[in-house]
Amino acid sequence: MIRLSRRTDYGFLAIQHLCSSPPGAYRSARAIAARYRIPAAVMAKLLQRLARKGLVASHHGIKGGYQIARPPAEITLWEIIEALEGPVRGRPCPHGSIARCRRAGWCDGRRPVLAVQRKIADVLGRTTLRDLAALRGRND
Repeated sequence: MIRLSRRTDYGFLAIQHLCSSPPGAYRSARAIAARYRIPAAVMAKLLQRLARKGLVASHHGIKGGYQIARPPAEITLWEIIEALEGPVRGRPCPHGSIARCRRAGWCDGRRPVLAVQRKIADVLGRTTLRDLAALRGRND
């Protein structure tokens, strides 16, 4: 099943912060970390991961920092999750195949869980940051 760590929660906070910043403005990892009471070193690592995947852009120097790299309509939630968590996959059967499994009747029970996981990944892959902001706006 898909498991999201605290790092993904923090990463979404950082991305949300950058999306709400004025266009062209850079925000430091330290400032974002302070805003959400997250250790600065943790935030810096998360932003570096997001930058390596092209989701945020970094700029070095005195007025440097991070900004969103693409329009929110072009960044999916799945991209963010995989940038922070790495490739997300279901756990394979430890026996390699149903035919070799000592509990073949029970292994078939994994199929519904894997189907649910695929559906979740599909929804996250179609949901963009813009969609998320629109949902948040309706719930405020």
